Amino acid sequence: MGAAPSVPDGGDATAVTGSASDISKVSATHEFTICEYSRTKGMGIGKSILSQYFSVDGRRWFMRFYPDGYSRNDAAWVALYVQTLYKPQFRAVRAEFTFQLLGANGEVRHTRRSDRACKFDTFCNSWGIRRFISRAQLEAAALAAVHNDSITVRCTVVVHKEQAKNLPVPRPMLADQLPSVHAQNAIRFYASGKAPFDVRFLVGGEVVDAHKMVLAAQSPWFESLLYGPEPKNLVDVGGGGVVSAEALRGVIHFIYNDELPPAVTSNKRTAQSRYGATLGLYTAADYYHMDRLKMMCAITLGGCINQNTVHQIAEYAKAYSCKELDQACKNFADRRGVMLLPRIEVIQRLISRGGGASQFKKRIKNDVAGPSTTTSQQAAL
Repeated sequence: MGAAPSVPDGGDATAVTGSASDISKVSATHEFTICEYSRTKGMGIGKSILSQYFSVDGRRWFMRFYPDGYSRNDAAWVALYVQTLYKPQFRAVRAEFTFQLLGANGEVRHTRRSDRACKFDTFCNSWGIRRFISRAQLEAAALAAVHNDSITVRCTVVVHKEQAKNLPVPRPMLADQLPSVHAQNAIRFYASGKAPFDVRFLVGGEVVDAHKMVLAAQSPWFESLLYGPEPKNLVDVGGGGVVSAEALRGVIHFIYNDELPPAVTSNKRTAQSRYGATLGLYTAADYYHMDRLKMMCAITLGGCINQNTVHQIAEYAKAYSCKELDQACKNFADRRGVMLLPRIEVIQRLISRGGGASQFKKRIKNDVAGPSTTTSQQAAL
C-alpha cells in the first residue's frame, strides 16, 4: 500500500475516518523428490506418498503424491494434494497452491495451480489436483521429468490473511509540494528526436546517432570522450570489435530510458538470442564503465545460469571482476556437482579486449586520437 504526505485539513474540527479490507499474503515453497518412482506404481488407487512437513503462517503443511490416481475414474492420472494439520485453536484459513514438475536441471516442465483460494478447516484440510498430469505424459521421454528414476515436484502455498484496518479517506485537498519531473521531461524531450543529434558513433560498420550532453551526463567514459581536449562529432567507439552495434544501441537505450533494451527483455526473441544480447551488453557496460548497467546485466545473466552456460558466464564474471556473478556460478556448480573449470585463455582474451578500470584513460586516448577517428571525421566533412 502506498503512502502520501499529510495535507492541512482547513481547520475542520470534524474527523473523517474510514476502513478497508486489507488482504496480506504469506507464502512458502517446498520441493518434494520421489525416489525410485518406478517402484511406486501399483501401490493402489487412492494411496499416497507423504512429504516431510513445511511451515506456512505458523502451520504445518504436507504434500501428497498419488502415483496410481486419486480415484478409480482418475486412474490414468497422477494426483497431487496439499494438506494442513488442523487444530482446534487454529481458525479456518484460505490458501492458493501451485504444483510444478521439475526437470533434472531444476527447470519447470509442467505446472498446475488452484483456480481460487481454497478453505482449509475441520471439514476439509486437504485440497489438490486430481488430474495433475497423465502417467503416459509424465513418463514420456520428451517431457524429461523422470531422471535417475525419480521425479521432483515443487509446491508453493500462499496463505491469505485478511484483517480490517483503519485507513484515511481521500479528500480533495491540494498537496504541499508536487514531485519534480524536471529530469524525466528532459530525457523524454531528447528521446523524442525533436532535438537535433550532435554526435555520431561508428561501430561495426554502422552509424548510431545520439546527443552528447545526454550520454556525457550518465557516463564518465562518454564525458571524457565527448568533452575532452579533442572532442569529435564522429567517433569510432567499437574498441576494435569489443562492442557490437547492437550492444551500443542497447547502451544508448539504457541511458535514455533507464531500462534494459528489448533485445535483452523481449519475449519475442528466443532465450538464446536474449542470452547473447545480454553478454554483449555486459561487455559494453564494462568497457564504457557504466556500473549500474553492468550490475543489471549481471543479475539478468544470473537467471540464465544452467548446465550449458555456467562455464561461459563464469569466464565473463572473472574477466570483468563481478564477484556477485562469479559467486552465483559457483553456487550453481556446487548444487549440481559440476566441476567449474573456466578456460584461462578465454578469460585472458576477454581482459585483453579492454576490461578493467586501469585501461580507462588509455582507451579514451586511443578512441579520440586513433586512425579510425581521423578517417571518420574526414568522411563527415
